[in-house]
Amino acid sequence: MELTIRTLAFVSIFSLAGCATQGVNSTHYTAPVQAKIANEATVQKQNTQVWDGLVKEISKSFYVINNIDKESRIINISFSTNTPSDYVDCGFTERTYTQGNNVEKFDYRVAGKSRFKMAGDQQPHPAWASYAIVVREPSLEGRMNIYVAPAESDKNSTQVTVNTRYIWTVKVKGEMYNEHANRNTVFIGNIPESTSNTMFNTNTTGEYDAGKGTIIKCVSTGKLENEILGLLKK
Repeated sequence: MELTIRTLAFVSIFSLAGCATQGVNSTHYTAPVQAKIANEATVQKQNTQVWDGLVKEISKSFYVINNIDKESRIINISFSTNTPSDYVDCGFTERTYTQGNNVEKFDYRVAGKSRFKMAGDQQPHPAWASYAIVVREPSLEGRMNIYVAPAESDKNSTQVTVNTRYIWTVKVKGEMYNEHANRNTVFIGNIPESTSNTMFNTNTTGEYDAGKGTIIKCVSTGKLENEILGLLKK
């Protein structure tokens, strides 16, 4: 989530002379490339054999089986992870914090955790500069429908289709500081925690407005779909 950092308190020590340089931010976001995810496979096994094998293998994995309906040919499972960048791609962000001759760069994958420095939107006093240390903590959860049915062209083969519903969430929090011209730093307070999320399916794109004209986009990496289809080989 794009933040506008506001100075939380005014600190003034008139006995200390000097002028501080207020920092400035620059941000560049690169959206992910949408790639076609292979979420369907046909195996040369009968339907019952494939169904029983999938249920057995899924029960040994990190997935949670919510519902099994053999008549409807659907296995519904759910999942959650604190390492969402393994499973979804939300693009890449390049941030630069510049304060006088000091330049700090923070580059990160948006789907994963990150920590960066960001200038406040105003200078509290000529002798002081304001900035924040921001922490992003994404997570991912979702549900998956696995459809298992006899292949239309060959009743001794089975067609398996995997469709996933992703819910990507990011919590943003941070701490605000004022820095004097002599480099003394004063903690001002915590930035209120905020949460944003986006939902999308296999082979679709999720979007949310991060502010200042930036639209964050998220797509599947195909890892979850590949993992399920990979169970067909066991």
